[in-house]
Formats: sequence, structure tokens, C-alpha cells
Amino acid sequence: MIRSLLIDDLTFSVRWSRRRRTIGISVGAAGELRLAAPVGCPRRALEAAVRERLSWVRKKMAEQAVRAAAQAHAYEEGELFPYLGRHYPLALVDAPGTDLELRDGRFVLDRALATEAHAHLADWYLARARCLIPARLDRLVEPGRPAPSAVQVRAMGRRWGSCTANGKISLHWHTILLPPDIIDYILVHELMHLRQLDHSQAFWGCVEKAMPDYVQRRTWLRKNGHLHVL
Repeated sequence: MIRSLLIDDLTFSVRWSRRRRTIGISVGAAGELRLAAPVGCPRRALEAAVRERLSWVRKKMAEQAVRAAAQAHAYEEGELFPYLGRHYPLALVDAPGTDLELRDGRFVLDRALATEAHAHLADWYLARARCLIPARLDRLVEPGRPAPSAVQVRAMGRRWGSCTANGKISLHWHTILLPPDIIDYILVHELMHLRQLDHSQAFWGCVEKAMPDYVQRRTWLRKNGHLHVL
């Protein structure tokens, strides 16, 4: 069985599975291309499946490239970083022993710590997120409706949030970088999973009832969310 497949200028790694019944195509975060196929699937079927979705694959690759470029911070003087939807410049100052602060419309950091700017910003964001996000979530819980059994704010890769069957809600600390109305969409989305764990029509009906303009907020997040990460 082949382990890779070349289509035009694109190379796909092939993973075979006895459990699969269909051919799956995915584009990884670093642009890697993968095919998941049932054992015994002929090569011509793989090629046909890829060519049928080739425009989608190229679109996803372009989106990943944009995300990668957006996340390539230099942490230089004047570079802008988001917080609650607004962008603030980084100011490197001579202030020994001073941790990162948001002061006078700037992220202020001791110049001697410039090489560690990513870590200092991440720590600052995480602390703010763990303070503000659970409190904001609590205000969105409707009286008489299910409340989360626990709330956790942490790194979650490319996911903004999740909800388990036992009612535990996890939220990415990156949410604190987003505009407040988009944060609320993410929080409402996870709260509605306490009523409907899947993404069925019934689930989206719950979201719409709680937030009638959720489609606009969801669309904004899909288009702009990658610009609000560290």
C-alpha cells in the first residue's frame, strides 16, 4: 500500500485504516496534507477524491499560511498586541525589575526582558483571562438554566472552548484578546452545550434564542479569530 500520493504539486501522506469506510482529507496546522483511507482502496479512487476537493485543499493551505504569518510576532518596540479587541503597542523601557504592565495605552516591558516578551505577555494574558472570563461566563448563565460544574481557562491549541458531558467548560486564554461581543458568543456557545452537547439543529436553536445575532459573531470569529492569538 502506498504511503504518499502526489497530485499536481501537492504531496499527501496516506494513512490506511480497517475501520474507515470513506476517504478523508485534512490540512494540518503547518500545511501538511493527509489522506485517511480504507484498507484496499484503489489508488485511482484516492486520486479522484483529492482532485474533487483540490480547490478546498488549496484554500485551506492559504488560510493556514495567513494564520502562520499573523502569529509571527517580532516583539519589537511599537508592535501591536490585542487585548479585549483593542490593539496596544509594545513599549520597551529601562525599568529593571518591572514585569509587563498595560499602562497609558501601552504594553510596557523592561527592555532587558525583551527576549522573553512572549512569555511575559502570555503570563499577563493568562492571569487576566482567569480573572475575567469565568466572571463573564457566570453573568451569562440564565436563572433556572444549567450552570457549568467547573470552568477552566487554559491553552487549547486551535479551539476556543469545549464542554464535557459532565458539564465542565474549558476556554482558551486567547479569548481575552477578542472583542467582548465575540467573547460572549464563545461563552454562550459553550453554555448551550450544557443543554445540547452536539451541534445539531436543536443546539443552534438554543444559541439563536440566547443570542439572536450569533451568526454575525460566529462569522467574524471565523474570519478574524486567527489575528487575535499570541
